[in-house]
Amino acid sequence: MSTPCAGSLLAPRALRTPLSRAAASAPMRVSFAGGGSDLPGVALLDGGRVVGAAIDLRVRVVVEPFDRGWVRMELASRGQGPSGGGAEAGAPRVLTRRRTDPPRDDLAFRLIEATLAAAGVGDGVALRVETEMSPGAGLGGSASAAVAALFALRASVGEAASPEELSREAVAIERERLGNACGAQDQVFAAFGGLLDLAFDARGCSGVRRLAIGSPALVPALSAGLLLVDTAVRRVSGEVLDRVDAGAARGAKGELVAAAGDVARGFEIGSLALVLSGMRRGAAAKVRLSEAASAIAVSMQQRLDGLGVEVLRMCGAGGGGHILIWAPAERHAQILAALGPCLVRRPALGAAGVRLDPDAAA
Repeated sequence: MSTPCAGSLLAPRALRTPLSRAAASAPMRVSFAGGGSDLPGVALLDGGRVVGAAIDLRVRVVVEPFDRGWVRMELASRGQGPSGGGAEAGAPRVLTRRRTDPPRDDLAFRLIEATLAAAGVGDGVALRVETEMSPGAGLGGSASAAVAALFALRASVGEAASPEELSREAVAIERERLGNACGAQDQVFAAFGGLLDLAFDARGCSGVRRLAIGSPALVPALSAGLLLVDTAVRRVSGEVLDRVDAGAARGAKGELVAAAGDVARGFEIGSLALVLSGMRRGAAAKVRLSEAASAIAVSMQQRLDGLGVEVLRMCGAGGGGHILIWAPAERHAQILAALGPCLVRRPALGAAGVRLDPDAAA
């Protein structure tokens, strides 16, 4: 499957009010190799490639009719924080404004405001975002929120939207409305779900292909060894990317893309060894891309030396968020003991893309 999903969909739309309640959720993601080659300035040089998977951590968005003339936005955490004890953000954050008021320049609500504007649903609307992660986790949660919100907003006014449209519009929201120099992989994983092999050019994602899986035992074997370690450090990915040296990015580009090719080939022939080799190659390329952004991962690698860790890399832009580890399952107990109080998750790979929740009409 080759599906272009580049370009902008931000044409002005008439302001609308939800006709009914709609709830949607979209998955977060982990990339196995190639992350960073999807950045606009990097992908421009001969194209980028990312291989990865949607995971079973989801962002849920509920859209409901509200009092005419008003807009209500809410951010709520329903999971565990980095310390593993209780809700991350405490009480939900709520912002209510008149329809005619300008959007608030509040960092926490900027993405929601931009998504409402892009969808043209901005009168008599309440929108609630529910997530297990605070922003800056390195798993594409902001893109998942944008894709789920666009889908729910469209559904609330009786419109359908394809994964191609949703991912394209979500990228345009971040790049054009918010001015973020972000990549384009997160939005595609959120919209399409599954295990994907993505191609990129300067405009964004230029092709989406479902990974060919050569052996039914491969994905369970890969999943069994994966650990997602929360560093408890939250950061803004755009600020991390702004500090990446252009020369380093050009130098790492070929290795990032080659590593993604190795991983894709490993999936195709059913070789876990080749998948892991490609992941290690990609992890080394990410360190070349930015040693500062990978410093936490390098420190953890040294800490876990000798415990059987075969892959260890920062997720997302780096600088904090989560670290992805692969090690044989029989080594996990020792690794967890060495990590101490860190919150560790075991992600399920290949989660479904954006979807309406079963209770959408409740």
